[in-house]
Amino acid sequence: MAKPLPTPVLKPNSKNQAAAKDKTGIILGENVIWNPAELPNGHVVLIGASGSGKTQTLKSLAYELPKLFPDVRRVIIDFHGDQELPEEVCYPLNMESPHGINPLVVDLDTKGGGPNLQAIAVAATLKKSLTLGPNQEGLIIEIVNQCYATTGIVQDDPRTWTKKPPTFADIQREIENRVEDGCKESVKLQLKLAATFQYGIFSRPQPSLDAPLIRFDLSALGKVPGLAAIAAESLVKQLMDNHRILGEVADKTPRTYTFIDESKEVKQSRSVKLVTGDGRKYGLCIVQASQRDAEISEEAIANSSTKIVLSVDQTEVSRVAKRFRFAENLVANLQPLEALVRMGTEGHRCKIKPYYERVS
Repeated sequence: MAKPLPTPVLKPNSKNQAAAKDKTGIILGENVIWNPAELPNGHVVLIGASGSGKTQTLKSLAYELPKLFPDVRRVIIDFHGDQELPEEVCYPLNMESPHGINPLVVDLDTKGGGPNLQAIAVAATLKKSLTLGPNQEGLIIEIVNQCYATTGIVQDDPRTWTKKPPTFADIQREIENRVEDGCKESVKLQLKLAATFQYGIFSRPQPSLDAPLIRFDLSALGKVPGLAAIAAESLVKQLMDNHRILGEVADKTPRTYTFIDESKEVKQSRSVKLVTGDGRKYGLCIVQASQRDAEISEEAIANSSTKIVLSVDQTEVSRVAKRFRFAENLVANLQPLEALVRMGTEGHRCKIKPYYERVS
């Protein structure tokens, strides 16, 4: 039998003010202090309609984090191109960009990585994003494995896993060779992947993920269905793989925070689910935001200790109130930059201090 949820508490502002004096963390607004190191995990889920202050809140969190955790790395996966921050390294991904993302980067974990499993992961991502059939999924696994073998990367020898991985350009060439040899299934796969190949972002060099603040601007990818989702999935998987190699953290101090401003693009992402489930152990935290309740997965809400509700469309009020555990009248009456914040079992209502006030 499922354990009942703890009784939700919405603290009056007077009590918030008294408690805030003894706390350290990031001021969300009006004596509401956020310190993820004092919560079960550092994950955040945020919902707010257009004009609610969602972007300002996201940027505030990303901007303030180094003041609380000086060594934290921030990776922003920006679907709208509006999450820019000072001192960032920005990689716009579009048809003219010299930068790309390589979904074929191998997970170096000898207990659960290697080219064979990476081929399966790539096929699963393409299946969801581009609606591949079972025959096409099996074929892409075979093709990716062939590309790894051609570059000398083999499952049985982990020493080869650090070699330069193939890219989607190699996949394209392998498919073309099979089409020339008369493989009918390869013709179908070639058609499915035509737009992906033409755009080229998965065939270009991928930049390092080691800078303190990196923003991947994916705003141009929305013109081609599936591209943004593949890019986001690949980045999150690489981050999770890297953090597993680093090992578990001794305390709750985060190593990396990933920000995703459109949860709908990653709602079914296996890698995002792994981060929300296990990322805290390795110091990897994620902030997911969306305009609509339906775009946020059950796992995201269940596994995020911090939940922020900004004003939502009136058609969303009832469901948002239920899922985020706030009274309907409180959700219905929120104004722009007003938020209901749940941290663990405690709820707070406050006026968010926007990003533009923090940098002015």
